[in-house]
Amino acid sequence: MLSTLSLNIYKNAAKACTSVTKYTHSTFMTPLFTRQFHQNHLLSNEQGSTLKHGPETIKAVNTLRDQLRYYAIAEIAGRPFLVTKNDVVVVDHMKEVELGDVLKLNRIRELGSKDYTIQGKPYVASDFYSVRATVIEQPKGKQIEIIKKKRRKGYQRRLTHRQPYTVLRISEVEVNKLE
Repeated sequence: MLSTLSLNIYKNAAKACTSVTKYTHSTFMTPLFTRQFHQNHLLSNEQGSTLKHGPETIKAVNTLRDQLRYYAIAEIAGRPFLVTKNDVVVVDHMKEVELGDVLKLNRIRELGSKDYTIQGKPYVASDFYSVRATVIEQPKGKQIEIIKKKRRKGYQRRLTHRQPYTVLRISEVEVNKLE
């Protein structure tokens, strides 16, 4: 039962359904970003790219493509981030990447502009967009001090820690033209 339920969840997550919303007033979102470097192959958007898209979907994507600027809500390291081209995003340390690596972000929840939005359920199909990020730095955060003490036992310890981060620059946010 559990394996069947899990399989149904994976199948539903792999479907690339979209909807388009026309904004009547200017809507702004807080800056968010997402990491998709690690992903389960069953939840990959690559499965959605083999689907045939209907004429309404093609028209919606091409209408969005005619806009001047785009944003994307992407998952990076399991967290959503709102990104545009040339944004700098600080995420938790990614062990698998090195300086200068270019990452293709394929877990995009939403694509949009000032007037139009394409929302994925849960993700937008990967043939609708091209979002890339470049690793520009892997710094450490400020040093914090942890003090451990047990009263009346003479036990005292001072520990220090510097949290590592990865800094990404969003080098490309494009909406592809569908035929």
